[in-house]
Amino acid sequence: MTRSAAMAWLWPAWLAAIVFVFPIPHTIALRNLLLLIGVLVLLATLRGARRLELPRKLRPAAWGLVATTAWLVLHSITVAPASTLALDNLRGDWIVPLLTAALATYAAARMEPRLAIRAAIAALLTHMLWMFGWQLWLLATTGAVADGSKGIVPFGERDYHSSLNGFLFTLVLAERVAAMGAGAAGWAAPAVSLLADAALRVRNGTLVNIGLLLAAAAWMARRQPRFILLLLVVATLGGVSLARDSRWSGLQESLSIGWTSSSPYWMTGDQALRPTAPSGADIDDSAYLRAAWAHQAVLAIGEHPLGLGFGRDGFGRAVAEKYGFRGMVSSHSGWLDFALGAGLPGLALLLVTAGLAIRGGWKQFREHDDGAGLMLSFLVGSYMLRCLLDGHLSGWRLGLFAFLCGVLVAAMKRPGRQT
Repeated sequence: MTRSAAMAWLWPAWLAAIVFVFPIPHTIALRNLLLLIGVLVLLATLRGARRLELPRKLRPAAWGLVATTAWLVLHSITVAPASTLALDNLRGDWIVPLLTAALATYAAARMEPRLAIRAAIAALLTHMLWMFGWQLWLLATTGAVADGSKGIVPFGERDYHSSLNGFLFTLVLAERVAAMGAGAAGWAAPAVSLLADAALRVRNGTLVNIGLLLAAAAWMARRQPRFILLLLVVATLGGVSLARDSRWSGLQESLSIGWTSSSPYWMTGDQALRPTAPSGADIDDSAYLRAAWAHQAVLAIGEHPLGLGFGRDGFGRAVAEKYGFRGMVSSHSGWLDFALGAGLPGLALLLVTAGLAIRGGWKQFREHDDGAGLMLSFLVGSYMLRCLLDGHLSGWRLGLFAFLCGVLVAAMKRPGRQT
């Protein structure tokens, strides 16, 4: 096997392995080893490699990212009450994901663009198939698929797999939109992802997927009316979620109580302090707690508009400072957590950067018929929407998101190269 043939095999396998390992608990050492191997191979093959340039449509987003990073560094040094803690959090939950994205970009540029994207999709799809196999095994051995947050998935919690499925659905749906649905076989991966969404029963993941489907169906139907059928898929997905997840009932009432109730149940978990619904119905703890945490986070942001220092635990620090209660971490909204950590200027810079990335990817798609650009727009948009609803703007989710963004940036069309 020639060296070029070995590299052609190595990079896709490496990329798929990274994406597959990233979310699995207790595999950080393996993940870091794989990343290190990628760095070493890149350095060993640096001579003769072509120069990689950022697509022009993404340059405004790149400058936004530079501005956001500069603010986070300046904020950690001059504003954060504990600079050392803020800088350490900045290293782990911002600088490392940026370096991971850069590594993914340079590595993916060494392979054929479609192959790089397919390797990432294959790894994400493997996780969903693994989950289906796990559930079938439970059904065969116990007669039922265990309910709750852990029993129905092979590792972690349902939320882990919902995040992975969200990335998968974003990529495969964007590919279908870019191809205008050409080829029935191409809808197999989106179908698997929709089935995984129904099997996982994670409400926020379903909401984001429905939003993506609505956007995709509306844009495609404007060009080919037959794609109005996608709206039926949206209705089906929503109907299945409503039928299988009893938490949708009474959602509005639970959210309202969470936002307005003065009970500290959201903080202590003391059942004696659990508020009751005016209708007499039992409140949905998940909806109540998210609303209550969001309300407290908004109040804390009003009290600390410049933030308390970068870190995913800004909400926990705010609660400890105000109520003397320790042990809480996230408000379960990445946007609110980011504002509590980096201040309102930091959140504004983050949202502007995300908006520029979405716009840049969309313009890349529209002007150059570049599916990778549309994938980036969908990926950034869906991830930011999910982070509004969940505290996912940190940890392995942010790292994997950054890695996938790097792959897509490398796969985009450039002058003299077509994908």
